[in-house]
Amino acid sequence: MVIVGCSKSDGNEGDVCNPNTSFINTVKPILDKNCNSSGCHDDIVITALNNYQFVHDGAAQIKISVQAGRMPKGGKLSTADKNALFCWIDNGAKNN
Repeated sequence: MVIVGCSKSDGNEGDVCNPNTSFINTVKPILDKNCNSSGCHDDIVITALNNYQFVHDGAAQIKISVQAGRMPKGGKLSTADKNALFCWIDNGAKNN
């Protein structure tokens, strides 16, 4: 008997997309840690990404900027953080 299995993930937990990724529990903490800081999205230089409506309205541009490496400014998101952000955006950027 031979058993073969397949998985979309390469074993990294951050590769799995949960369609119910939470804005308040997952996405906002990523943005707070990496983007909502002095000289970046701080409401002085550019609108802070600290509330659902601003993030929802800018979701497509946020994804493009992260994919292109323009965001976060002067830093880099972990693969797990990128995947969580993209998963949330790709699944409708829900207010959850």
